Amino acid sequence: MPRAKVDPRFRRRVAHACESCKKRKAKCDGILPCDQCKTRCVEDSCRYSRDPRPTSRDGSEKTIDSGGRTRGQVRVDLGEPRGSPSSIRPRHKQLDVPVSGSTASSAESQMLKDSKGKFSSLADAYDKVYAGESASLSFMETVKHAVQIAVGPCAFTNDPGRSPMVENSPKIRFDTAKRPSLDVCTAQSLASQFFLAVSGAMDLFDPPWLKDQVQAHIEQPSETPKSTCAIIYLALGIGAQGRAQGEVDDELAEECFAYGRQLTMFHLLDDPGLPTIQAILQMTYFMIASCQYNAAFINLGIAVRAAYTLGIHLHETNTAFGGDEGLSRERAWKSLRVCDLFLAASLGRPPATSESVSNIAMTPIKSLPDYESPGVAGQVFSAMFRICNVFERILVEVYAEKAVSLELAKSISRQHRQWTEELPQMLMVDGLEYADSKSSGLSPRSFGLELKHGSSLVTMAYYYSIVLLTRPFLTFQVYHTSSKEAHDDSSSARASIATYADACVNSAIKGIDIAHEYVFELNTPKRQPHVINSVFISVLCLGLACLDSSIRHRWPTDDAMDRAIKILAHLGKHSAQASRYATICGQLKEAALIYTTRRADTLLEENNQKTRTIFGDIRAPSKNHDVGEDTINSITSPQRSSWSLPTDEGIGQPMTPHSFDFSTMQDEFMLPTSGVLPAQLLSHGYEHFETDVGAAHHSLIDNVDSSGYFLEHGVPLFPVTSYVSPESYFAQGSLGETSLESAGM
Repeated sequence: MPRAKVDPRFRRRVAHACESCKKRKAKCDGILPCDQCKTRCVEDSCRYSRDPRPTSRDGSEKTIDSGGRTRGQVRVDLGEPRGSPSSIRPRHKQLDVPVSGSTASSAESQMLKDSKGKFSSLADAYDKVYAGESASLSFMETVKHAVQIAVGPCAFTNDPGRSPMVENSPKIRFDTAKRPSLDVCTAQSLASQFFLAVSGAMDLFDPPWLKDQVQAHIEQPSETPKSTCAIIYLALGIGAQGRAQGEVDDELAEECFAYGRQLTMFHLLDDPGLPTIQAILQMTYFMIASCQYNAAFINLGIAVRAAYTLGIHLHETNTAFGGDEGLSRERAWKSLRVCDLFLAASLGRPPATSESVSNIAMTPIKSLPDYESPGVAGQVFSAMFRICNVFERILVEVYAEKAVSLELAKSISRQHRQWTEELPQMLMVDGLEYADSKSSGLSPRSFGLELKHGSSLVTMAYYYSIVLLTRPFLTFQVYHTSSKEAHDDSSSARASIATYADACVNSAIKGIDIAHEYVFELNTPKRQPHVINSVFISVLCLGLACLDSSIRHRWPTDDAMDRAIKILAHLGKHSAQASRYATICGQLKEAALIYTTRRADTLLEENNQKTRTIFGDIRAPSKNHDVGEDTINSITSPQRSSWSLPTDEGIGQPMTPHSFDFSTMQDEFMLPTSGVLPAQLLSHGYEHFETDVGAAHHSLIDNVDSSGYFLEHGVPLFPVTSYVSPESYFAQGSLGETSLESAGM
């Protein structure tokens, strides 16, 4: 028999808890921010879900319905006295926009072909791989759509080899692997290379421990436990992979990895322990550096489940262990978080770890008395660990929700500012602090390496997180910069969007500069998956920024893109993914050059027309003289670029978009993460690309409803990773318009 419903006056539990308390199964008081979030110093992340759907003060549901479907709803703020049913009140409006239509084709919209090229047949469903909104390949499709509109068909948009994900296969089967024959000198050298390769990405154990184990194992192999052997050979494999001094190192890396993987699979999975997590983490890193992203993603899931099994995800449990055991557990969880968030961001897939399960209060680092010897409790102040928390918020609250608000962006940016203020002390916790004027340039825990190795990767991760957060604003800015309403609007919302768009470009350039210094000025490993992904997504942002016709800034995009291509080409000698990215970036730079040249020609022609109206046209009287018109033209007209417009009719024909009310956006403070309008491609005919490219610096949108929200038509709202030909879009025919006013708002 069901329990009787409790009278609201005597109810001790709130009917609607915040998301953080739900995940942590903590008692929430129902206000914003709640006491639990205040205690953990995460007031900014205290949020309440939109289900069950709240009611407004007049009892009516605030929804935007178009065509019988819910288009939006009210986000709630529980700010009134606790325990009161009327405490749910509207805070600000938010439009929930679906990724695409509900058709069957939408299920394919984010599926990539694998390395075998299998995609379309249902029988080949097991060969499909998924890449979400945050993935660089997904964002590349958004940039491709913009270039297709602004430039037309070109090498960047027509390259058929761009869609498949580069995925290599292991060269040696682990079940048939034999123990590699190594001498002490070679093994110790590879051990040093291991710490050089993983500095700033993984922090599993200290160099003295590994070198002692290597020495003992080479001298007496039979006395070494299987778990230690697995860790040793996986570390040596990563070291040989990073050193990459010819085919000998490549073969040695594969042999060590295959043997270490064999020991892990045969001896460490049945009875998981801390060595299990450490070994699988090393396998994951090796696979990432070998362009085996899907295999790395799967193995990481095993490591995360093993960590949950041992309670390593709980900070208080690790603290209770204390000593070396507790420190090793905490460092393993930190390394898990780094690998997990990197794969989640680069592949666009949900993260497997969560900050909410760790029960860690984000207290200021000034409460830590000793930065250089933080112990178990001090590991939560790690720069690597805390930037992962920022990445998680961006992935979960922005890309998983498929929308971003100015309020949310400000909240996350405050977390960025706090991270930068505490960075020097946090790097001390990681053993990557900057040397002062009295030091010798080495850190007590810097593994005998130059300090810039690890700190450069951490700094690149910081700029990468800013690019991820602000990328939707840049896309939105580019697609709306040419509308008359956008130029005339001076609202704070418009200014904030422009600020975040500028931050995206600025961070992309800064990230490329740091990567260039890291790759060419330091003795770095030959394979750098974190650098490759960060540089590639930065180039995509710079290429998209070149299409911004507002000319608010003269960003040095050409120099930055040249440096990025140089980085990718250098790393492409040992990475098929980097080589492919270098080709794509070169094609994007050519497309951006075409657009900027056409735009300059169009602006010059417009200026020439204005000048002729004032001072006259020297070509006009040429018809009454014996001098040929071609001769006059050759004297008076400079040589135009090969990309200039062939006819005067196609120059600067402005498109008139529907009104875009930024005052509405100021109320809503919402925009989709891609910024791409679903009807933008339908409003342009590709036959105009040859004669009407002057419109490229005018409006890139043509079907926007009166409040600035996006219509739900056939073109996906968010970036898609499967290539769709332009003809398939225009085959759908013209679509009608739907305004929010018609929905009763």
